[in-house]
Amino acid sequence: MKFRIAFLLFVTGTLVFGQPASAFQKKQATKWSINFKKNEELPPGFRQVNAVRKDKSELPIFLGNFKDSLEAKKPLLVYVEGSGAQSHFVKLDDGRIAWSTFGLIAKNHSKAHHVATLEKRGVPFGFSGIRGAGEGASKEYNKHATLANRVKDVRLTLDALLKDPMVDKSQVILLGHSEGADVVAAVSAEDKRVTHVAFLSGGGTAQFFDFFVTQRKKLAAQGATPEEAEKKIAAVEAQIREILKDPDNDKKFFAGHSFKRWSTFATVSAADNLVKTKAKLFLGHGTEDQSVPIESFDFLVVKLLCHGRHDAVVRRYVGVDHSFIKVGDKPSNEPFQKVIGEVISWAAKKK
Repeated sequence: MKFRIAFLLFVTGTLVFGQPASAFQKKQATKWSINFKKNEELPPGFRQVNAVRKDKSELPIFLGNFKDSLEAKKPLLVYVEGSGAQSHFVKLDDGRIAWSTFGLIAKNHSKAHHVATLEKRGVPFGFSGIRGAGEGASKEYNKHATLANRVKDVRLTLDALLKDPMVDKSQVILLGHSEGADVVAAVSAEDKRVTHVAFLSGGGTAQFFDFFVTQRKKLAAQGATPEEAEKKIAAVEAQIREILKDPDNDKKFFAGHSFKRWSTFATVSAADNLVKTKAKLFLGHGTEDQSVPIESFDFLVVKLLCHGRHDAVVRRYVGVDHSFIKVGDKPSNEPFQKVIGEVISWAAKKK
């Protein structure tokens, strides 16, 4: 069974514009009031800020700084990635650092926005982990990998960045993909500072419902008899019941995630959150998504329409998967970046 994940890596060298990474890091953005944290391992083109949670733990926040883009006042775009205990930057055996989807968004769109993201709690810098999973991650990660905690961290990121005079508060974009879409939906329901939400490859129903839809589609494709299908569906229901009987357990796992994680993310409907926000909405989904069924996305659209949100931009991308790659095509970052470009163009419109 597949679930909400997308994670792509892009390799960077240790030099940029002929400068070693360590020398590049010494060039601080001079107009910012916040203090940038020194991180010798951070690739050129990025800066780090550490926000402090109520329990005194630190939240690493990364900002793109390609061609000194931090030197101008701009609106804010925060990218919230999907599930899993992987860092936004991964150390390779040859000493280079690979950066993920956030890096490309920052590289491509730092001219118009301050592009930021945040590291998940309990994920060390450079940790590759198991893509899209919490199993094998640190105890701290699995203890705190809940929807409520991810929402708090995104809001703390907004607190840290929006207080700086270099950030134009008139436009605050949250861009969430996969599980990250669920997170930005929940943040926008609570935080009026958010002006735009890009909800990509996320479902409208609670994820537990998606389990049933995904399994039924799989069984239908396999030609299962009605009796065989209902036996499998009963097994899915039994698994959900087991999780919900032990919802705070961060040591028992199903499909790569702890029961604690499932009991928070899989019980909440993103549609219920999005109907509460007044932010502008961009909704995008692939019709061949095998992680989040298109039916779940359709439910979201109907829910929003029923609540009067006829202004939401809806994009169904025909024949593409969870990462917006055409079924049958080789893995590539280009399709996802094309969708990001559509989001940026949409946000730039005055109406």
